[in-house]
Amino acid sequence: MPTLADVAAMLKQQPYAVVSTIRPSGTVQSTLVNVGLYEDGVGLTTVGGSLKERNLKRNPACTVTIHHGPYWITVEGKARLRTWDDTDPETMRRLLREIYVAAGGTHDDWETYDRVMREERRAAVVIVPTRIYARRPR
Repeated sequence: MPTLADVAAMLKQQPYAVVSTIRPSGTVQSTLVNVGLYEDGVGLTTVGGSLKERNLKRNPACTVTIHHGPYWITVEGKARLRTWDDTDPETMRRLLREIYVAAGGTHDDWETYDRVMREERRAAVVIVPTRIYARRPR
């Protein structure tokens, strides 16, 4: 059974993933995002008030699929969502920076980064795996 170590190996090849959430209608909403390993799961950020954030507030079930060539790895789990409404500003600043760096990001001006994250009301998301499966090279 694949593990987060296998997810990390795939992320070295490809930092982008398709993240799928569930709409109120029960249909799937998917977007392409940068992700990285963060704490005990897969971390990403999303613009405040986005469909992804609204879906995760209502239903934290989430799937992340990373692929490189014909190979892929999927993480199914529950999202832990932190927003500016439920988290103190210093913790949000730290979370957003750490997830950004975990997803391979760098920045020359962290103060500007922090300001933009506040303005966009960016949310921090960590998908904690309940299941990981993959198609890997043999």
